Amino acid sequence: MSSRIKHVAIMSQNAPRMFKFYECLFDLRKAASEATPSLEAEQGRSFGYPILASKRVAAPFDRTVIASDGNIGVAFNRRRPGYKGGLDHFGIQVDELDATFDRIKNKYPEVGVVKRPSNRPFADYSTHDPEGNIFDLMQPGKSNSKGVWLDGERKQERWIDHIVLRALHPEKLAQFYVDVYKFDYQDKALEDPNFYLTDGKVNLVFAPWKIQDYLGTEHKGPGLDHIGFHVENVAALKNDLEVLAKADPEWLAPKSPNLESEYAVVLGLLQSCRHGAHQLCDPEGNMLDVS
Repeated sequence: MSSRIKHVAIMSQNAPRMFKFYECLFDLRKAASEATPSLEAEQGRSFGYPILASKRVAAPFDRTVIASDGNIGVAFNRRRPGYKGGLDHFGIQVDELDATFDRIKNKYPEVGVVKRPSNRPFADYSTHDPEGNIFDLMQPGKSNSKGVWLDGERKQERWIDHIVLRALHPEKLAQFYVDVYKFDYQDKALEDPNFYLTDGKVNLVFAPWKIQDYLGTEHKGPGLDHIGFHVENVAALKNDLEVLAKADPEWLAPKSPNLESEYAVVLGLLQSCRHGAHQLCDPEGNMLDVS
């Protein structure tokens, strides 16, 4: 049995703008099928968008954009009323949903599972871990997969390397993902308070959350903390970032901090991730690191 991390979702105030930043900086790509009017129309109908006589979809510009790094799908979701912005959830692909449900029921009966709406092209069910972090589940061949999930994998020089969650009980939380999803532990130093799992390519990091760590700035709760990218050259990435910011400082530059001294507190926590060699944020302030 093998499980793989297959998507990450970001709730965005302006999804097309966010996608453009990640497209330029990390080479995220939309599905090849989106250039085909018939397939675009099919996808549009599933979301209730009208089809024009030109065969194109009358969809709002500010709408969800789904892309991929060649391995993981990234959904830039249009922020809905009542939902927080930022990193929202991730998705796991499993070999057998029924076997996964049995492990949840037998070992973690407090964890719930619900069916996803039928028009979601990348997940069958949603569930959560013992601390309430939500993620999706899918089984190959059983889900109504569309878009980037039909393009197959590709190799590229910049791709998502790790996802970090801050937790009240990081050791117990890591064990949950081992028990249910069979991720493998990675070695760590005895003094390192984090716990590291891997699906063979992407790493899940569980870091301790303490409200005292945010002394001097606005507090941030436990949950998804940041995502990290592997890049071919950190210096080249930094140069690309500068070029983007100069080309379009309003839409493609990292969000500037409200107060440098408070930003330093959050940045210090980000810099404690062993996978990151350089830290930054996207245009809406979601934290990233690169290695």
